[in-house]
Amino acid sequence: MTPKAQAITRALSALQRPIREFPDLIHLAPPVTNPDNSINDVVVALSRNPSARTVFVTDAADRLLGSISERELDLDLITLVLPQQLWSEIREWDRRELMRAAHGNARTARDLMTRVEALTPDKPLREALTMMSHRKDSVVPLVDDHERLLGYLTLFETLALLMKTLA
Repeated sequence: MTPKAQAITRALSALQRPIREFPDLIHLAPPVTNPDNSINDVVVALSRNPSARTVFVTDAADRLLGSISERELDLDLITLVLPQQLWSEIREWDRRELMRAAHGNARTARDLMTRVEALTPDKPLREALTMMSHRKDSVVPLVDDHERLLGYLTLFETLALLMKTLA
């Protein structure tokens, strides 16, 4: 078998292994907020972890309810910190975004969050890779059997690991 064929076999094998076998890929302290927290609280939660690109919304029992991507939060912050006359210079806004902006600082994490699919650590890495490649924020949350948030994976770090496997 050629070295390239061996590398491909290793990568395919890695993709079939459960996520839990890749502890270096799992971020165990994700930024978290509760659904009733203000947009300011969400910003604080995300800013505490500069490498995170998503804030996860959980209930009182730590069950995952949804997520708020940094990109979506950026759009809301534009409307809060910049004068309205600058909005159109920054980007084009659709009607839904403008209506959302009208609510301003009164919005909560529940208003901002998007429902999100999650995986358990027993699922194969291939499933996580597929899920992340289809999402806007390239992140997949990991939950236990009771839907409690455990951590998350990122597409970039997963692909970097596979690249090392192919080398």
